[in-house]
Amino acid sequence: MDDTQPSPVLTGLTEVERQVVDTARRGEVVEPATTMTVAELAVTDDPELRVRAELLRELLRGLHGDLDPRGVQLVGVRVVGELDLDHVAAVTGLGLYRCALPDGIICRCARLRDLNLGGSLLTHLHADDLRTDGHLFLRDATITGAGELGAIGLRGARIGGQLSLERATVTATTGPALDADDLRTDGDLTMENATITGAGELGAIRLIGAHVGGLGLDHVTITNTTGPALYADNLRTDSNLFMRDATITGGDLGAVRLLGAHVGGQLGLDRATITNTAGPALDADNLRTDSSLFMRDATITGAGDLGAIRLLGAHIGGQAVLQVSRLDNSSGPLLVMHEAQITGALLFPSAVVCPSGLEGVSRRGCPDSDRTFTAHGLTYPILRETSWRQWLHLLVHHTATYWPQPFQQLAATERAAGHDNNAREVLIAQQHDLRRRAPEALGNRLARGRHALWGWLGRYGYRAHRLVLVLAVVLTLAASLSMVAGHVTTRPGHHAAERVPSATAKPDAPGTPCSPVELIGLGIDRGLPLGATGLRARCDLDTATGWGQTFTVVLWGLQALLWGLATLAIASYTGLVRKPT
Repeated sequence: MDDTQPSPVLTGLTEVERQVVDTARRGEVVEPATTMTVAELAVTDDPELRVRAELLRELLRGLHGDLDPRGVQLVGVRVVGELDLDHVAAVTGLGLYRCALPDGIICRCARLRDLNLGGSLLTHLHADDLRTDGHLFLRDATITGAGELGAIGLRGARIGGQLSLERATVTATTGPALDADDLRTDGDLTMENATITGAGELGAIRLIGAHVGGLGLDHVTITNTTGPALYADNLRTDSNLFMRDATITGGDLGAVRLLGAHVGGQLGLDRATITNTAGPALDADNLRTDSSLFMRDATITGAGDLGAIRLLGAHIGGQAVLQVSRLDNSSGPLLVMHEAQITGALLFPSAVVCPSGLEGVSRRGCPDSDRTFTAHGLTYPILRETSWRQWLHLLVHHTATYWPQPFQQLAATERAAGHDNNAREVLIAQQHDLRRRAPEALGNRLARGRHALWGWLGRYGYRAHRLVLVLAVVLTLAASLSMVAGHVTTRPGHHAAERVPSATAKPDAPGTPCSPVELIGLGIDRGLPLGATGLRARCDLDTATGWGQTFTVVLWGLQALLWGLATLAIASYTGLVRKPT
């Protein structure tokens, strides 16, 4: 056949089909006088309400003459047969309002001006690699699909405007409800008040690698009990991602998956209800947001060792507001924030993890210690809605293993706020927790004993005044021993501590007792590591006797102890022995 001849067109058009052609040329809307619901239209045999799908394809290809730029617009009709627009380069837009397409639409690799299926009923929309110059509207549509391809397929599609599924009901019994990997939209993707139900491990909504202007899922209901409800790894949005008041139920791999996603604005899950009985409720490892993360009054329920909420390696460009009303995981951590970075304030009420509301470190432990979270590597500039004592309680009693960094971070935050004493309390608690939960890190028993003694004496160098107090006690003990020595008889007329006899004194002459002041001075002289009162020239221990030698050895021991305590006190004040282990 000659390639220059026009393609054949349908003949034998019905009255309503001729009306469709005429109104398309004038840019008007076809709306039959007889009205039915979309469910009734799907099964009607009324010829006044039936339009063949082939006619719509021919119109969009321009085979029926010039068409008005306002497009082909039909209201309340049944499209007979599958609307096949594969590879079609449409000359105008298509609007099917409150229509029934029981055989569905395919428009793979098509180029359409715009497509509006508002309020319509169809079995599927398979539109992989679709290109639209304008919007794709599925508002109030009902789409029910079956099979591996699911209900809506938009893989690799490019939408030049908005993609809207507001108030839509999309159901897939054996596959994704919306399969839109690598989707690109120049406008927002909105699904407010939609009901989305999918099945299988591919997810109910798939947006892996998609790039949209913004993503609105407020008040949406998404369900997939055998796989993810929202599967959006490596998603990118130019503005906000909102799931406020959403109800999301998922299965394996997580209810909401945002691994490696980049949100160009806020991520809002206020008042959302996210449930997964077989894995994480929110799995957002390596998530990045350019603004804040909000989870106010959300109800989050997850299961398993991976945690209910996972923000491992996440970077939050603003505040992290985790004021959830309920967070549960009966078989693993509630929250995983390993290596997460928060640029703004962290708002995380301690009661989310510890309903008992305890503060600080308790020797009796915590009755809610089975509710755990992970914060190793988490950084934040300021804590709000939680006192430092409450956060310290969480670190000690609600983390599975000991890590030093969370204590160091809390201490740094308190120090930056000018609360140096609070910072020292945190670091002391860190050392206690190290000895309690990771004693092997300290070495053998001797090392652990030395660590415990150092904690008792000087609080690991963070309470140097305690060492000064112990120094005073030991020095007092030395003075007391000297007082005792001055009253211990070694032989008739002599004591263990007495006046130093003169060079001319007779050997058998009785000794001269020292005065109390002299005995105290003797104890201080014998105990002080450095310096002397000079009283030993007048009053000293009689080392020629057994008692004198005994007191001398004991005072040597006290002097050695004083040497050690003085050294530790100086090192504590200069910070030389504070170890952030």
